[in-house]
Amino acid sequence: MKLLSSIRDIPAFNNENVHIRNEQELLGKLNKIIQDGQNLQIVTDFDYTLTKPLMENGSPVLTTYSMFWECPSIPQKYRDEDKKLAEFYRPIERDSLMDEEEKTKHMIEWYKAANALLRGVTFPRQELLGVGQRMIECYRDGVHELVAWSQRQQVPVLVFSAGLGDSVQAALTAAGFQLPNVKVVSNFLDLDDNDKIVGIKGDEVIHTMNKNETAIKNTEYYEMVKERRNVLLMGDSIGDARMVEGMEHCAAVVKLGFLGHNVHDSLPKYLSQFDVVLVNEPSMRLPNAILQLLA
Repeated sequence: MKLLSSIRDIPAFNNENVHIRNEQELLGKLNKIIQDGQNLQIVTDFDYTLTKPLMENGSPVLTTYSMFWECPSIPQKYRDEDKKLAEFYRPIERDSLMDEEEKTKHMIEWYKAANALLRGVTFPRQELLGVGQRMIECYRDGVHELVAWSQRQQVPVLVFSAGLGDSVQAALTAAGFQLPNVKVVSNFLDLDDNDKIVGIKGDEVIHTMNKNETAIKNTEYYEMVKERRNVLLMGDSIGDARMVEGMEHCAAVVKLGFLGHNVHDSLPKYLSQFDVVLVNEPSMRLPNAILQLLA
């Protein structure tokens, strides 16, 4: 494989909406990935990372939790109460100036309150499959190519979501992305024998501020990648930048951040955490350009 002499050799890095923290550091990481060849893994968020933040007509894209709201069996009272929680906590989640400890406290409050609302709701899980079909057109341009490349090259892909894992899997299945090399780590519903929700599976709920090795280790995915040293990481929130923290074997981690809100205030903070920040970017053009270095 031919090494890069400059980041600018890749046309996708020359667009005005591409912001690079440190070109020489990024160049070193990319050349390490090229040298090591098939020693890569891909770790990505789902909501507003694999999916678009908005459709071309300006309509919002469903998140994993709003996919759940769309299921016919979900009572309106649940939808209304969960919407109130989201309206209160979403601005906190996106506040680029809030202290991390304070934000984490609020995220824990949010997820505990949201999960308390779930308990006792009767939910036939197959209803999500129909909603998943509506998500096919909601992926960023180029996600299909990214997933197809990972399958051909047998590169493991982790979809690491603080949302609802059942929805993630329904959306991936509908698009044909639920492949043997694609694994999901997320919050999955725990249902009793009567399809009533009793809570979220696992000891700890995954939220935007604790997406790290505590959720990855001891999973099937970790067994797949424990010898893979290099990572292409993609996310749309500050917490996503830490998704591989604690995976001590990782050498070169290229972190790509998608930023589409409060750009003026948030860009400096995003650049402190991500190698590259893509502002109002609707596609996977740049991640795919990186992967082509290994083709």
